[in-house]
Amino acid sequence: MAERPHSPPGLPLVGSALDLGDDPLRFVTGLQRAYGDRYPLVQVDPVTGPTTNVLVDAGVVHEVLGDRERFRRPNLGPQAGRRQGLISSDGDLWETQREIIQPEFVGKRLASYADTTGDAVEALLTEWPEAGECDLLGEIGALTLQVIARSLFSYDVTRAESRRVRNALDTFGEELAFSPLGIVLPDSLQPGPSTAFEDANDALDAFANDVIDRHRARDDPPRNMLAALMAAKRDPSVELSEDELVDETVLFLTAGHETTALTITYAFYWLSQRPDVRRRVRAEADAVLDGDRPGWDDLPALEATERVVRETLRLTPAAWNVIRETRRPVRLGGYRLDEGELLFASPYAHGRDPAAWDDPDQFRPERWGADASRAADSYFPFGSGPRSCVGRQLALIEAQFALAGILSRYDVEVLVDEFDFRPAVTLQPTGDVPARLTARD
Repeated sequence: MAERPHSPPGLPLVGSALDLGDDPLRFVTGLQRAYGDRYPLVQVDPVTGPTTNVLVDAGVVHEVLGDRERFRRPNLGPQAGRRQGLISSDGDLWETQREIIQPEFVGKRLASYADTTGDAVEALLTEWPEAGECDLLGEIGALTLQVIARSLFSYDVTRAESRRVRNALDTFGEELAFSPLGIVLPDSLQPGPSTAFEDANDALDAFANDVIDRHRARDDPPRNMLAALMAAKRDPSVELSEDELVDETVLFLTAGHETTALTITYAFYWLSQRPDVRRRVRAEADAVLDGDRPGWDDLPALEATERVVRETLRLTPAAWNVIRETRRPVRLGGYRLDEGELLFASPYAHGRDPAAWDDPDQFRPERWGADASRAADSYFPFGSGPRSCVGRQLALIEAQFALAGILSRYDVEVLVDEFDFRPAVTLQPTGDVPARLTARD
């Protein structure tokens, strides 16, 4: 086997990097389909930037994501790498943060979060009109932000705060979106953070500090993730600074709700494309909930709803790409890679791989039956290995409860024929997501 990975045809000097920057979803999906049965990884090699290797073999993806000794999360510049929370940190700091946070997402804690989600869904529906149109992503974003804030921080978010967070995330999406120049230019020539980007970060810092200050002001603060972080900060054996506490709060309040909001919004879109599936999910919600809000004990019975969520995550994963960097020279898939090379794994591309899925571009929740295990390696919407999403179970609960709770009370029709995506840190739509709401009799 050749020492270096195969490179697809491209322009002189920049290779196929411009294609990756111009339309990353089409590019990585095309590589997956063209080379997935021939090479474990293919190389995108702009002369002026780091060598990037796209992982098209699912086994190699899991090898990389499971090995923190050889591969690490890279620092992708001042905008993307500004904060040092569990999602973005590495090394000893990451291990400390994971040890503190992991217990907040298991057992009885999850059951309490499920009830919080049910209450938040109920509260949202009391605000909706009998009929009308809305920006669905904005409405669902307010819901998931409330769930995260109440569950992990015991904090009630106002509508004004929710709008400020949404505006900040829109700014991040514009600033961090893939672009041809962003792929080709070296770090020294990359534009710095814009004023709008800095203002958005300042707004999130202010929000996080308000959440933290209110927690500290309580005479008997509740037990939650923020309390666990603050207790660790007081422990002299744990190195956790005030800035890191703020960063963790910001990252969980933003990333912790945005990805789930996108998943729920995309699920409603796919259900609008498949009215027959929507009827089945609605009938299930009617039978299971019987007019009540969803709760922890309802979860096992929401089987059709769970299949819709899984299929949505296959076709439109909010975390559409995972990037790692070689810590040192390594061999991967039979190839030699140097230190500092980037490794790009796309749940979006693997979720649409014809070698793993029948009718890969079709929304078919029924595929999640007994034979779904054959494509298990190609399905990693929450990542894989030790850095897989710590909140994945909460995200699945939120999505199922939101779909079931809303469909038991409303018909929701997404008024979008096809999304124009803006791949940034997450898989965002460009603009609002208009939807028609009609209360059920």
